[in-house]
Amino acid sequence: MSEKVLVLGGSYFVGRKIVEYLHKMKYDVSVLNRGTRTIPNPGVKQIICDRSDLDSMKAALKDQRFDYVIDVSWQDLSWVRNTCEALSFQTVRKFVFISSSAVYDVDSLKIPFQEDNTLGENKYWTFYGKGKIDAENYYSNFLSATSTDLIILRPPYIFGEYNYAQRESLIFRQLMEDKPVAIPKSNPKLQFLYTEDLADIIFCLLNSSLSNIFIANVGNQLNVTSREWIETCAQVVGKIPEIIEVDYAKIGKNVRDFYPFFDYDNVLDLSRIHSIWNKETDFTEGLKHAYEWFRTNRSEMVFKKNVDQNLYEIIAAMSV
Repeated sequence: MSEKVLVLGGSYFVGRKIVEYLHKMKYDVSVLNRGTRTIPNPGVKQIICDRSDLDSMKAALKDQRFDYVIDVSWQDLSWVRNTCEALSFQTVRKFVFISSSAVYDVDSLKIPFQEDNTLGENKYWTFYGKGKIDAENYYSNFLSATSTDLIILRPPYIFGEYNYAQRESLIFRQLMEDKPVAIPKSNPKLQFLYTEDLADIIFCLLNSSLSNIFIANVGNQLNVTSREWIETCAQVVGKIPEIIEVDYAKIGKNVRDFYPFFDYDNVLDLSRIHSIWNKETDFTEGLKHAYEWFRTNRSEMVFKKNVDQNLYEIIAAMSV
C-alpha cells in the first residue's frame, strides 16, 4: 500500500510542484484547499475546506489518516492551531512546514544566515517573517509532545514553473520586449531555490532518519548579485540586457516600485541540508524551465499596471 501524504495547499506554485513530484514518486497524495482551483493531477484526491474554520477542518479530516503532512499554505497562526486541533497525528510520522528565510533579523546578522541564528522580525518582511516565526514555534511546541517528527524548511526566493508572482517573469517580459531592467545601485546578493529541488528535498527528508525537530535552510549553493541574476535570465532568453542601477532613495522611489525583491543580501548557509541532499539543479537550467513555462503561459500573467510607468519615471529622473 502506498504511503499517504496530505499537502495543505497543493494547487498553486510550490504546492503544485510538490504534489506533482510526490505523486510521480508513487505516494498516495491528498490536497486540502478551499477548492477555488482544481487539481490537475489524475489520482490526487482533493479535500475541500477552509483552514480558517476549525469546524470545517474537523469535518473534512474526520477519520482521515496520513503518514506525512506538508504545510505549504500557511497564512496566519489560526491556520496552524486549527491544523493541530483537527488533524489526527496518531499515524503521522513526519510533518513538514515550509517556512522562510524571512525569519532572520538580517540587520543584526551577517551572511550567510544560519539555522541557529537568533530569529526576529526584520524590517523588510515585518509581519510575514514574524508570522512564520510564530508558526515555527507553535508547531515545535505542539509536536514535541507527539511521536511525529517536525521538519522546518527555510527557503530564500523560490522560482520555477507555475510561478505567477512577478519575479523572474517580470524580467523575462522586460527582456523579450527589449525594455531596460532596473536594479538597486547596491546590487544586493540573492539566493534562489528551484521548485523541483524543493520537492526533491522533501522527498529525501521523508525517507531520512532525522531528529524529532529538524530545521534546515534550503536553496541553491550558488548565490548571485542582482546584476548576475539579470544576466543569467538574459542568457536564457537570448538577449543582451540593458541594466540600469538606481539610487532610488535619491529620486524618491521605493525599491519595490521597480524591482521584485527587497534591497538586502539574502544568503543562507546550506551546509546542513547539503550534508543530506546534493541533487541540486543547475541554476541556468532551472531558469530555462521557468522561461519555457512563462512563454507558454504568458497570456495568463497579469502584470502590475504601474511597472512600466515607474520605470519611465525612474529613467526620466536619472537623466535630469
